[in-house]
Amino acid sequence: MSNAFLLRLMHAADLGDQEIAAIEELCRQSKDIAAKKYLSRDGDEMVSFPVVLSGWAARYQILRNGARQITRLLLPGDAFYFDSSPNGIAIEEVITLSPCRIVNILHSDMRRLIERFPAIGEALRNYGCMENAVLSSWVVNVGRRDALERMAHLICEAHYRLTLVDPGQGQQMSFPLTQDDLADVLGLTPVHINRKLQQLRQEGLITLRSKQLTILDLRTLQQVAGFDSAYLGPRKPGNVDDEAQNLAAA
Repeated sequence: MSNAFLLRLMHAADLGDQEIAAIEELCRQSKDIAAKKYLSRDGDEMVSFPVVLSGWAARYQILRNGARQITRLLLPGDAFYFDSSPNGIAIEEVITLSPCRIVNILHSDMRRLIERFPAIGEALRNYGCMENAVLSSWVVNVGRRDALERMAHLICEAHYRLTLVDPGQGQQMSFPLTQDDLADVLGLTPVHINRKLQQLRQEGLITLRSKQLTILDLRTLQQVAGFDSAYLGPRKPGNVDDEAQNLAAA
Protein backbone atom coordinates (compact mmCIF):
# COMPACT_ATOMS: atom_id res chain seq x y z
CA MET A 1 0.00 0.00 0.00
CA SER A 2 1.32 3.47 -0.87
CA ASN A 3 2.09 5.96 1.90
CA ALA A 4 0.43 9.25 0.94
CA PHE A 5 2.31 11.24 3.61
CA LEU A 6 5.64 9.99 2.30
CA LEU A 7 4.64 10.86 -1.26
CA ARG A 8 3.72 14.40 -0.20
CA LEU A 9 7.09 14.84 1.51
CA MET A 10 8.89 13.48 -1.55
CA HIS A 11 7.30 16.24 -3.61
CA ALA A 12 8.52 18.78 -1.05
CA ALA A 13 12.19 17.72 -0.82
CA ASP A 14 14.63 15.11 -2.07
CA LEU A 15 14.52 12.13 0.29
CA GLY A 16 16.94 9.22 0.19
CA ASP A 17 16.36 5.58 1.06
CA GLN A 18 17.08 6.10 4.76
CA GLU A 19 14.65 9.02 5.06
CA ILE A 20 11.98 7.05 3.19
CA ALA A 21 12.43 4.04 5.49
CA ALA A 22 12.27 6.28 8.58
CA ILE A 23 8.98 7.91 7.49
CA GLU A 24 7.48 4.52 6.65
CA GLU A 25 8.42 3.26 10.12
CA LEU A 26 6.70 6.26 11.75
CA CYS A 27 3.49 5.47 9.87
CA ARG A 28 3.24 1.78 10.72
CA GLN A 29 0.73 2.16 13.57
CA SER A 30 -2.16 3.52 11.52
CA LYS A 31 -5.83 2.85 12.19
CA ASP A 32 -9.15 3.15 10.41
CA ILE A 33 -11.48 5.92 11.60
CA ALA A 34 -15.14 6.22 10.60
CA ALA A 35 -16.61 9.38 9.09
CA LYS A 36 -17.68 12.25 11.38
CA LYS A 37 -15.19 11.35 14.13
CA TYR A 38 -12.99 13.94 15.84
CA LEU A 39 -9.23 13.69 15.41
CA SER A 40 -8.58 16.61 17.77
CA ARG A 41 -10.63 19.25 19.58
CA ASP A 42 -10.10 22.93 20.23
CA GLY A 43 -8.03 23.18 23.42
CA ASP A 44 -6.45 19.72 23.20
CA GLU A 45 -2.77 19.42 24.08
CA MET A 46 -1.08 18.40 20.84
CA VAL A 47 1.57 15.90 21.93
CA SER A 48 1.03 14.17 18.60
CA PHE A 49 -0.37 15.17 15.22
CA PRO A 50 -2.71 13.19 12.96
CA VAL A 51 -1.72 12.35 9.39
CA VAL A 52 -4.36 11.42 6.82
CA LEU A 53 -3.19 8.40 4.83
CA SER A 54 -6.52 7.94 3.05
CA GLY A 55 -9.89 9.66 3.11
CA TRP A 56 -10.86 13.28 3.72
CA ALA A 57 -10.90 15.30 6.94
CA ALA A 58 -11.42 18.98 7.76
CA ARG A 59 -10.32 21.70 10.15
CA TYR A 60 -13.00 24.11 11.28
CA GLN A 61 -14.03 26.73 13.80
CA ILE A 62 -17.45 27.34 15.35
CA LEU A 63 -18.61 30.93 15.82
CA ARG A 64 -20.64 32.17 18.78
CA ASN A 65 -23.84 32.01 16.72
CA GLY A 66 -23.21 28.34 15.94
CA ALA A 67 -22.07 28.90 12.36
CA ARG A 68 -19.19 26.74 11.15
CA GLN A 69 -16.31 27.77 8.90
CA ILE A 70 -14.17 25.01 7.43
CA THR A 71 -10.67 26.46 7.19
CA ARG A 72 -8.81 23.55 5.57
CA LEU A 73 -9.51 20.26 3.87
CA LEU A 74 -7.10 17.50 4.85
CA LEU A 75 -6.64 15.12 1.92
CA PRO A 76 -4.49 11.97 1.68
CA GLY A 77 -0.95 12.87 2.68
CA ASP A 78 -1.90 15.93 4.73
CA ALA A 79 -0.80 16.39 8.33
CA PHE A 80 -2.22 18.47 11.18
CA TYR A 81 1.35 19.52 11.96
CA PHE A 82 1.49 23.33 12.01
CA ASP A 83 -1.97 23.88 13.42
CA SER A 84 -1.60 24.58 17.12
CA SER A 85 -0.74 27.61 19.22
CA PRO A 86 2.91 28.23 20.20
CA ASN A 87 2.30 26.43 23.50
CA GLY A 88 1.11 23.29 21.71
CA ILE A 89 -2.65 23.69 22.20
CA ALA A 90 -5.04 22.93 19.32
CA ILE A 91 -6.90 26.01 18.10
CA GLU A 92 -9.39 24.28 15.79
CA GLU A 93 -11.52 21.17 15.57
CA VAL A 94 -10.41 18.40 13.20
CA ILE A 95 -13.02 15.89 12.03
CA THR A 96 -13.14 13.13 9.43
CA LEU A 97 -15.50 13.78 6.52
CA SER A 98 -15.25 10.23 5.17
CA PRO A 99 -13.82 6.96 6.46
CA CYS A 100 -10.11 7.62 6.91
CA ARG A 101 -6.90 5.81 7.64
CA ILE A 102 -5.03 7.88 10.22
CA VAL A 103 -1.67 7.68 11.93
CA ASN A 104 -0.88 9.79 15.00
CA ILE A 105 2.81 10.75 15.12
CA LEU A 106 4.36 12.02 18.33
CA HIS A 107 5.96 15.45 17.94
CA SER A 108 8.92 14.15 19.95
CA ASP A 109 9.43 11.30 17.46
CA MET A 110 9.30 13.72 14.53
CA ARG A 111 11.77 16.08 16.21
CA ARG A 112 14.24 13.21 16.68
CA LEU A 113 13.80 12.24 13.04
CA ILE A 114 14.45 15.80 11.86
CA GLU A 115 17.62 15.97 13.95
CA ARG A 116 18.82 12.74 12.36
CA PHE A 117 17.65 13.51 8.81
CA PRO A 118 17.70 17.25 7.97
CA ALA A 119 16.06 16.54 4.60
CA ILE A 120 12.88 15.52 6.43
CA GLY A 121 12.92 18.88 8.22
CA GLU A 122 13.31 20.60 4.85
CA ALA A 123 10.35 18.63 3.48
CA LEU A 124 8.17 19.65 6.44
CA ARG A 125 9.19 23.30 6.11
CA ASN A 126 8.27 23.24 2.43
CA TYR A 127 5.00 21.51 3.27
CA GLY A 128 4.32 24.30 5.79
CA CYS A 129 4.94 26.90 3.07
CA MET A 130 2.36 25.16 0.91
CA GLU A 131 -0.10 25.19 3.83
CA ASN A 132 0.32 28.96 4.14
CA ALA A 133 -0.15 29.37 0.39
CA VAL A 134 -3.36 27.33 0.48
CA LEU A 135 -4.66 29.46 3.36
CA SER A 136 -3.97 32.65 1.37
CA SER A 137 -5.69 31.17 -1.67
CA TRP A 138 -8.76 30.26 0.41
CA VAL A 139 -8.96 33.83 1.76
CA VAL A 140 -8.97 35.15 -1.81
CA ASN A 141 -11.45 32.48 -2.89
CA VAL A 142 -14.02 33.36 -0.22
CA GLY A 143 -13.32 37.09 -0.23
CA ARG A 144 -13.11 38.00 -3.92
CA ARG A 145 -14.26 35.23 -6.27
CA ASP A 146 -17.89 34.83 -7.23
CA ALA A 147 -19.81 31.69 -6.29
CA LEU A 148 -19.14 29.75 -9.50
CA GLU A 149 -15.44 30.61 -9.42
CA ARG A 150 -15.20 29.51 -5.78
CA MET A 151 -16.72 26.13 -6.53
CA ALA A 152 -14.59 25.56 -9.62
CA HIS A 153 -11.42 26.61 -7.78
CA LEU A 154 -12.07 24.23 -4.89
CA ILE A 155 -12.58 21.32 -7.29
CA CYS A 156 -9.42 22.17 -9.25
CA GLU A 157 -7.36 22.46 -6.06
CA ALA A 158 -8.62 19.18 -4.62
CA HIS A 159 -7.96 17.39 -7.91
CA TYR A 160 -4.40 18.72 -8.14
CA ARG A 161 -3.59 17.84 -4.53
CA LEU A 162 -4.91 14.31 -5.01
CA THR A 163 -2.73 13.80 -8.10
CA LEU A 164 0.36 14.61 -6.01
CA VAL A 165 -0.10 11.34 -4.11
CA ASP A 166 -1.76 9.39 -6.92
CA PRO A 167 -0.24 10.32 -10.29
CA GLY A 168 -2.66 7.92 -11.97
CA GLN A 169 -5.65 9.72 -10.46
CA GLY A 170 -7.22 10.63 -13.79
CA GLN A 171 -10.22 12.95 -13.90
CA GLN A 172 -12.41 11.05 -11.42
CA MET A 173 -12.04 11.51 -7.68
CA SER A 174 -13.78 10.75 -4.43
CA PHE A 175 -15.71 13.84 -3.32
CA PRO A 176 -17.34 13.15 0.06
CA LEU A 177 -18.35 16.75 0.79
CA THR A 178 -22.04 17.33 1.43
CA GLN A 179 -23.71 20.55 0.29
CA ASP A 180 -23.57 21.73 3.92
CA ASP A 181 -19.82 21.01 3.97
CA LEU A 182 -19.32 22.92 0.72
CA ALA A 183 -21.34 25.84 2.10
CA ASP A 184 -19.07 25.95 5.16
CA VAL A 185 -15.94 25.84 2.98
CA LEU A 186 -17.03 28.48 0.47
CA GLY A 187 -19.08 30.84 2.63
CA LEU A 188 -22.29 30.23 0.68
CA THR A 189 -25.71 28.81 1.49
CA PRO A 190 -26.53 25.17 0.68
CA VAL A 191 -29.14 26.41 -1.82
CA HIS A 192 -26.48 28.49 -3.60
CA ILE A 193 -24.13 25.50 -3.57
CA ASN A 194 -26.78 23.35 -5.26
CA ARG A 195 -27.30 25.95 -7.99
CA LYS A 196 -23.59 26.25 -8.76
CA LEU A 197 -23.11 22.48 -8.90
CA GLN A 198 -26.04 22.29 -11.30
CA GLN A 199 -24.48 25.04 -13.43
CA LEU A 200 -21.16 23.20 -13.65
CA ARG A 201 -23.05 20.06 -14.68
CA GLN A 202 -25.15 21.89 -17.27
CA GLU A 203 -22.05 23.47 -18.79
CA GLY A 204 -20.55 20.01 -19.25
CA LEU A 205 -17.65 20.56 -16.85
CA ILE A 206 -18.34 17.93 -14.16
CA THR A 207 -20.54 15.04 -13.13
CA LEU A 208 -21.21 14.22 -9.47
CA ARG A 209 -22.84 10.95 -8.51
CA SER A 210 -22.65 8.90 -5.31
CA LYS A 211 -19.82 11.07 -3.93
CA GLN A 212 -17.71 10.50 -7.05
CA LEU A 213 -16.84 13.63 -9.02
CA THR A 214 -15.63 13.42 -12.61
CA ILE A 215 -14.06 16.42 -14.33
CA LEU A 216 -15.16 16.37 -17.96
CA ASP A 217 -13.24 19.45 -19.16
CA LEU A 218 -10.34 20.29 -16.84
CA ARG A 219 -8.93 23.15 -18.92
CA THR A 220 -12.24 25.01 -19.08
CA LEU A 221 -12.88 24.37 -15.38
CA GLN A 222 -9.48 25.88 -14.57
CA GLN A 223 -10.30 28.89 -16.74
CA VAL A 224 -13.62 29.40 -14.95
CA ALA A 225 -11.81 29.21 -11.60
CA GLY A 226 -8.79 31.28 -12.58
CA PHE A 227 -6.82 28.33 -11.19
CA ASP A 228 -3.02 28.33 -11.24
CA SER A 229 -1.40 25.41 -9.40
CA ALA A 230 1.86 27.30 -8.71
CA TYR A 231 0.83 28.04 -5.10
CA LEU A 232 0.66 24.31 -4.40
CA GLY A 233 4.37 23.95 -5.11
CA PRO A 234 6.19 22.66 -8.17
CA ARG A 235 6.27 18.97 -8.90
CA LYS A 236 9.72 17.55 -8.27
CA PRO A 237 11.51 16.95 -11.58
CA GLY A 238 12.92 13.79 -13.04
CA ASN A 239 13.40 10.69 -10.97
CA VAL A 240 11.57 12.04 -7.90
CA ASP A 241 8.26 12.08 -9.76
CA ASP A 242 9.09 8.66 -11.23
CA GLU A 243 9.86 7.23 -7.79
CA ALA A 244 6.72 8.76 -6.31
CA GLN A 245 4.65 7.22 -9.08
CA ASN A 246 6.24 3.82 -8.42
CA LEU A 247 5.45 4.10 -4.70
CA ALA A 248 1.87 5.17 -5.39
CA ALA A 249 1.39 2.14 -7.61
CA ALA A 250 2.88 -0.26 -5.04
